[in-house]
Amino acid sequence: MQTSASVTLDDGTVLDKCSQCRAMHAERKPPTEPPCDTCRVELLEENADSARIYMLCNRQVITAGEANEVIDLNYQTVKTMMDLYQVEKQKECFEAVVGTFHHFLSKERENR
Repeated sequence: MQTSASVTLDDGTVLDKCSQCRAMHAERKPPTEPPCDTCRVELLEENADSARIYMLCNRQVITAGEANEVIDLNYQTVKTMMDLYQVEKQKECFEAVVGTFHHFLSKERENR
């Protein structure tokens, strides 16, 4: 995940906080790894509801088979949380949450 905060230079180069942090760590003697796993990402305001609902629901899953393989997100949980947190644009939020869930599920499957 990358931060949304960025600066565009006169030559068209786009610098965001993530690329600046990576460059800073790469230039150290000896080079170090940036703390990406613990970094707080700044979200665009229009993504705040989707991110909140995703974080509340992403472990409420449907499983199948002997290995309890995760096959999908529990959509009723998403709806309940959107109602509880009074999300106004529920259709857009739902689509973003489900899309995010399936993105990370496919990445997890690729890494097996």
